[in-house]
Amino acid sequence: MSWNDEGPWGEGDKDNPWRQKPKRTKGNSPNIEELFKKTQDNFKKIFPKKNKGGGKTLWYIALGAFVLWLLTGIYTVQQDEQAAILRFGKWVRTTDPGLNYHLPSPIETALIRNVTSINVFTNSNSNQAAPAGLSGEGALMLTGDENIVDVQFAVNWRIKDLGDFLFNVKSPDSTIRAAADSVVRAVIAQTPIAQVLSEGRSKINVQLREMLQKLVDDYKLGVEISQVELLKVTPPTAKVNDAYLDVQRAKADMERKRNEAEFYRNSIVPVARGKAKKIIQDAEAYKAKVMADIEGEASRFQLVYDQFRAAPEVTRIRLYLDAMEYILKDTQKLIMDSEKSQGVQPYLPLPELKKVKKQSEENV
Repeated sequence: MSWNDEGPWGEGDKDNPWRQKPKRTKGNSPNIEELFKKTQDNFKKIFPKKNKGGGKTLWYIALGAFVLWLLTGIYTVQQDEQAAILRFGKWVRTTDPGLNYHLPSPIETALIRNVTSINVFTNSNSNQAAPAGLSGEGALMLTGDENIVDVQFAVNWRIKDLGDFLFNVKSPDSTIRAAADSVVRAVIAQTPIAQVLSEGRSKINVQLREMLQKLVDDYKLGVEISQVELLKVTPPTAKVNDAYLDVQRAKADMERKRNEAEFYRNSIVPVARGKAKKIIQDAEAYKAKVMADIEGEASRFQLVYDQFRAAPEVTRIRLYLDAMEYILKDTQKLIMDSEKSQGVQPYLPLPELKKVKKQSEENV
């Protein structure tokens, strides 16, 4: 069969599906049944009935391609990552680590980012223009007592919510930098230069982190500020730097001397208080002992006096004997009787007899 004007789908072929239809007037309406029948006939000509196997193959190929397209939606999120799912460019959800699925592209796409790594930036490379006569590597700031200092600081942060981080702010990195610079300037503007340069820096670091975290939370940046640290705070010019350092050294010496004095006071005062307390306690004990001895002596004297009033002669003899016993108890004693000696001196060694008696008692 030749391909001519009257051939299959030629200009004169009435069955040509792409043949330009004749224009209809307003009064003529198309016959829907005829149009449907012509379309069906054209479809049969393209896929004839005798080629049934070829039609099924096309359907299997189309089904396989569709299944493969669906499988492209499987994705994996690592342990330190999160994935933001976009549906036709709009953020719809955030997925956690693991094996996940989203509708295949271009319906949905996944943006995967690391959310555990710590991001660090400093203001050391700031392009801020310094006033005439002033130069610094960081940022020039005004302190609470109207002094100018060159401040270098570092901020450590990480992503806490990936959806907020990507879609709430156009440029989150720049926003964090601007927020950090604003917070540091606000705190330095309320702090005297002495605290900024020396002893108050650790407290300032804590205050900076808390204020910056509150600010980024208000912006809904989806980040967590782990640390804000003042790296270096110096006077703005080298001419006054030595003077500032001398002042800081003098303050450090003053603080050291103060600490030494406090240590000496703490070591001396407790010892002195302990000695004073011991003296007072010894005096109280001596007073109690003396009073007890006095009361005991008075009680004994009163007893003796009462006995003396009852029997004066007996009491006098007993007192004499007690006195003689007290006087003679540690002296050697000899008993002599000259009236009955008859020319021989009688001798009674009482101490030796006492020793002999004691030794005999020990031997027994």
